[in-house]
Amino acid sequence: MFHFSGRLASIGIAAAALLSLPLVGPASSVGIIVPAYFYPGTGGPNGVGDGWADMAAAASKASITAILNPNSGPVPGPPDPNYVAAMTGLEQAGGKVIAYVDTGYTSIPLSTVEANVSTYISQYGKLINGIFFDDVNLLPGTLAYYTSLNSYVKGLNPAYLVASNPGQPFLNGVAPAAYLSTADVIDIFEGPNTAPPGQAGFNNYPYGLNWFLSYGRSHFENIVFDVPAASEMISDLRRAEQLNAGQIYITDQGANNGNPYGQLPSYWQEEVNAVASPVAEPFSSGMLLLGGAAALSCGRLKKRRAG
Repeated sequence: MFHFSGRLASIGIAAAALLSLPLVGPASSVGIIVPAYFYPGTGGPNGVGDGWADMAAAASKASITAILNPNSGPVPGPPDPNYVAAMTGLEQAGGKVIAYVDTGYTSIPLSTVEANVSTYISQYGKLINGIFFDDVNLLPGTLAYYTSLNSYVKGLNPAYLVASNPGQPFLNGVAPAAYLSTADVIDIFEGPNTAPPGQAGFNNYPYGLNWFLSYGRSHFENIVFDVPAASEMISDLRRAEQLNAGQIYITDQGANNGNPYGQLPSYWQEEVNAVASPVAEPFSSGMLLLGGAAALSCGRLKKRRAG
């Protein structure tokens, strides 16, 4: 069973006005990043079947990266043979696996975070393609913490992918180049599909910001939950592509404060097909207007799986 804890922060932002949608362009490197916080043999769409096998089947159509998360991080001891089989199957099909490590918004000592990284690698070896750092708080005063983690992972293997999850696009006084130096891919949106006025949802993202449009889409990912219908999933997917996301995950899970990542969405196959089709070209920076300041509250979930 999964347990959740929330983090609420009030953020002053600018309201966004989107002038017009760009034309759909040729296919590019947009992939699906799946918070696969379900045990092998479980987690299929509608709670039926093996979500890991479903991801492997999808890897022939789209770029699939699974985030391995046994229990809000690694479980000490020998490798779990069921995870070994699931990860092997996904990677043989062309997918990748990166491992979840919590940073506690820098409250967890670097030595502990590094030890968790090493545990995964000692257990699963070449089946680990990178690390996903969660509960990330990028500020001028925390930049060195995340830069150090990035260097640590790259020092183990320069080919490892480093992903980071602040869950929102605010630079908080950090220069864009320094911000991007902390990871290969940064999740600049994690949240619900729709939020009421004064709260952060994908309906009011990107809050008048456009700095990320000046960089390659491979630097960014969006994760959107509580998207009830396949038609809304398609709309959100195309919007995320237009807003320069290179890795995307959209799910109908997470309603009523439920677990967004305990199984694949009911429309998983439709999402795979949509990602495999041509993508939308990103907005130009001139297509986002900065409006008046507004205050949003952004809730964050911490995902856990009990052993």
